[in-house]
Amino acid sequence: MFSRFYLSLIVLLGFQFILLHPATAQCDLACYHTDPVSEREHSVDIQHMRVEVSFDVSHPLGGKVIGKVTHQFTPLRPKVDTLFFDGPGITIEKATLNGKNQKFTTNPDGVTVFFDTPVEWKKNYTLEFTYHAQPRKGIYFIGWKNRKNNSTPSPGADLFKIRQQIWTQGQGIDNRHWIPMYDNMNDKYTTETVITFDQKYSVLSNGKLMSEKNNKDQTKTWHYRMEKPHAGYLLMLAIGEYDVKKTKTKAGTPVQFWYYPEFKDRVEFTSKYTEEMITYLEEETGFPYPWGSYSQVMVQNFLYGAMENTSATVFGDFFFVNERSYQDRNYINVNCHELTHQWFGDLITARDSRDNWLQESFATFYAKWFFGTISEFGPDYVKWEQLNEFQSAHAAAKTDQLPVRHSGSGTARHYPKGSSVLQMLRSILGDVEFKAAIQYYLEKNAFANVEANNFHNAFKDKLGYNLDWFFDQWVLRGGEPHFQVQYHHIEKATLLTVEQIHPTNQVVGTFTMPVKVALYYTDGTIQRDTLWIDKHFQQFEIPNTQQKKLDFLVFDENYDILKKLTFKRSAKELMSQAIKAQHMADRYEALSALSSFPIVETKTTLEQILSNKKEFEYVRAEAWKQWLAGHSTARQLPAFSGQDPKAVRLALASHLNPQQKEQRDMLISLLKDDSYQVVETALDRLMADLELRKNPDRISWLTHVEKTDGMGKSIRIKWLEYSITLAENQTPLSGNQRRLLIDELVNYAGPDFEFRTRINAMQALQRLNIMTESGINHLFDAIYEPNSRLAGPAQSVLMYFKNQHEYKEMIHNTQKQLSPPVSDYMKNRGL
Repeated sequence: MFSRFYLSLIVLLGFQFILLHPATAQCDLACYHTDPVSEREHSVDIQHMRVEVSFDVSHPLGGKVIGKVTHQFTPLRPKVDTLFFDGPGITIEKATLNGKNQKFTTNPDGVTVFFDTPVEWKKNYTLEFTYHAQPRKGIYFIGWKNRKNNSTPSPGADLFKIRQQIWTQGQGIDNRHWIPMYDNMNDKYTTETVITFDQKYSVLSNGKLMSEKNNKDQTKTWHYRMEKPHAGYLLMLAIGEYDVKKTKTKAGTPVQFWYYPEFKDRVEFTSKYTEEMITYLEEETGFPYPWGSYSQVMVQNFLYGAMENTSATVFGDFFFVNERSYQDRNYINVNCHELTHQWFGDLITARDSRDNWLQESFATFYAKWFFGTISEFGPDYVKWEQLNEFQSAHAAAKTDQLPVRHSGSGTARHYPKGSSVLQMLRSILGDVEFKAAIQYYLEKNAFANVEANNFHNAFKDKLGYNLDWFFDQWVLRGGEPHFQVQYHHIEKATLLTVEQIHPTNQVVGTFTMPVKVALYYTDGTIQRDTLWIDKHFQQFEIPNTQQKKLDFLVFDENYDILKKLTFKRSAKELMSQAIKAQHMADRYEALSALSSFPIVETKTTLEQILSNKKEFEYVRAEAWKQWLAGHSTARQLPAFSGQDPKAVRLALASHLNPQQKEQRDMLISLLKDDSYQVVETALDRLMADLELRKNPDRISWLTHVEKTDGMGKSIRIKWLEYSITLAENQTPLSGNQRRLLIDELVNYAGPDFEFRTRINAMQALQRLNIMTESGINHLFDAIYEPNSRLAGPAQSVLMYFKNQHEYKEMIHNTQKQLSPPVSDYMKNRGL
C-alpha cells in the first residue's frame, strides 16, 4: 500500500516529483483522496445459503415475508463465539445451529447469535433462522393493495395499468431487509431459493429450476439452485403472470425472456439481439458465459433501469416496446449492460464500493461497443456514446475532482468516465493485447472478489506492460486534461504547440498521453503522427518537406481522449473539417465550433451537411439546430424528408419556429411522426407558444394526437392538459365535459397505473393548477410508495398545492384520515 506518510512527504517535497514519467515505478493503489469506505470484516466464510419463503399479500400497507434461511459456513478464525447477520426490521422466531436452539438478540441492524459452544476453525456448521418480515426495501409487492374481492386486475390491452407482482432488488445492501444474511460484496456462496405462492403465477429465481410442485391449497412450490458461488446481493426472485420465450445462443446457452402474455408482439423488439450479445461478450472476453442459462424478466415500478442478478436480469417494463416505441426507448444498451455484468460484477465482484467502477465501467464500455457490431447502428454510434460519456465526466468535474476509484465518485465516473478510461486504454494497447489481458483477468479471478490492483496487474502479468502512469492519472487521481493548442508554419514544417492549462494540485496533475494528429492538405492527402504529451508545455515540429498547403489540422484525431480542447481556428478551416474529416467525431467537433460564427459565413456548409443523407444523424441534427437558430424566420427551408433519422426529426421538432408559417406547417406534419418523442415535442412547441394562444387551429392540432397514448401515456396526458387549457381560454366546454377530462387525468395519477404514467399525470395537474380530493389521496399513496422515483415527484406536487390556501385545508383533512403507519411516515417526510 502507498502509505499516507510517504504521500505527505512527497507533497511537501514538491508536487512535480509525483507527476511520474511512464517509465517510473508507481506504488499500487496510491491514495490521493480520503475514502470513508473500507472492506468489511467477517469471521466466517458462508459457503451456501438456502432461502425458503412464502408471502402474505393481503396487508394494506405491504406484503409479509414468512421465511426460513439456512446458512452453511466455516469459521475463518480459530474460535468464534458470536455471529452477527444483517436483518433490519426482521423478526427472528428461532435460531438453531446444527439443529440445536441458540440464544440470540436483535437490534435495528440485525441479529446476533450466541453459540453455546464456540464454533471452530476448519469445521462446517449449519445455522438456521425462522423469521418473518414486512419490509419496505429489498422486496416489493406491486399492485396487491388495489386488489378487490381477492380478484386479479386485468390490465388487458393497457400496458400502463398496474399488475400484481412481487420482485426483489438486492443491490447494494437491500436483500438483508427480507433475509437474515451476511449482506456484503466480499463473501460469495452458492444459493437455493424455495418459493411457495399462488400457482396461477410464475416464479423466477437464480440458477437452475430443480422442481415445481403443486400443493393442495392451490399454491405451488418452486425450487431454484445456483451451483456456483456469487455475492448475496445478486440473489433475486420475480413473481407475476408471464409467458416465456425460449431460445439458445450459437454456443447452446439457454436463454429465456419472460414477458406479459397480452403483448407478444413486443417481444421481438424488446429482446432483440440478446443471443448475439452473449456470443459477442464471449468472444470479446475470451471467457464462456459462466452461469449455465440466462433469463430476463420485466417488472413494473422498478427502481432503476435494470439489475444484473446472477443468471437472471430484472428490468423495468418501461423498456417493453413495440415497433413504434422501439425508436424512442429501446432496451439494447441496458440489455447489453446488464448482460456484461454476468462477467464483470457477478463472475468477478468488487470487494467493496470503492471499486464499483470495476463493474459499472465495464458494463457501460461493452454495451457501448456492441452497437458497433449491429448494422442498424454501427461505429459512429459507438463514438457518439463516447462523446456523451465525455460530457458526463466534464459535468461531474464541476462538482469535485474525485477519481474513478472512489466510493463517492458517483454515477458519472463509475459508469461513463470509467467506460471512457477503458476505451482509451484499449486504444493505446490495441484490440488484441487488450482482449488478452481481459481474458487473463477473468480467468485468474473467476468466482472471486477483485479490486483495482487485480485489473492493473493483469496487464503486467499477461503482457509485461507497466501501465502505472495510466492507472495513476485516470483511475487513482481526478480531473481531466485541458489542452490549449496552436500551430503555425515554418519552412518545410508545421510547428504545433500544446499546453495543459487545467489547474493542477495534489489530486490533479499534468497528464501523459499519446495523441494522434492529422494534417489534411488541400491536395487531398493526409499526414498522421502520434505525439507523446507528458509536460505542461511542449512544442512539436511536424515535417512538411513538400511544402504542401495545409487545409486543416485535427488534434486528437477521432476524439479518443477525454479532454477539454481550446483550439482557435478560422471559419474556413472548421468548415473544411466539418465536410472533409474522415471521422464523424472530428466533423462534429468542427461543426460544433462553427456555432460561434455568424450564419452568413457558415450557411453554405450547413446546407451541404443537411443535404448529405449519408452523414451521421446527430451531425445533421446539429446542422439543423444551427441553421434554424440563424434563420428562425426563414420562409424556405432546406430539403427535409419524413424518412430522415429520428435525431434529425427531433432536432426539427425542438427548434422550428411555430410563429413562422412554413416552420409551423412542418411542426404540424411532425404531429403524425412515428416517434412518440418527436410528436410530443412538436405538440409542446405548438400548444405552449404564447403567441399562438388564440390561434383557432389549435383545436385541429390536438385532433392529430387524440387517439395516441405515448409512453407512460405521456401524449394522452398532454392531450388532456391542452384540452383543459383550451376549454378555459378559447373553446368553452360544459361543466360535465370539463369534469370528465379532469377525472381522466386524476385517474392516471392513481395507483391503478404504473409509476411513469402517474408522474406524468401529477405534473400535468400541477401545471394546470387543478387538484381534487381523489388526486390528493393519490399523491399521499404515491409518497408512501417505496419507489423514490415516484415518491419524490409526488411529494413535490403535494407541497406545491399545500402552499395554496385553496387546497391547504383539503390536504390537511385527507392527511388526518391516513392510517397511523402512513401518517407517521408522512410526518417523518416533513408533511
